[in-house]
Amino acid sequence: MISPILKKLTGDASLKTGSGRSLDLVTIDTEKQMELAQRYRVMSLPTVIAFKDGKPASQFIGALDEAGIKQFLQQL
Repeated sequence: MISPILKKLTGDASLKTGSGRSLDLVTIDTEKQMELAQRYRVMSLPTVIAFKDGKPASQFIGALDEAGIKQFLQQL
């Protein structure tokens, strides 16, 4: 449900995080990559985790609309 919004926003080169960094989108199949899902404690879908310098910086669980996702990204 939120995948098209995430793809659209991360594909927009003009959209940056609040710190001015560009965005990359990586998705995982939690059924195939269970160890990775457990490592980051993904218990519900959708779970979006933002990484900064290789470490989790922020996350949200559940569906957000486009404005909510933009706000999340701008806070990074």
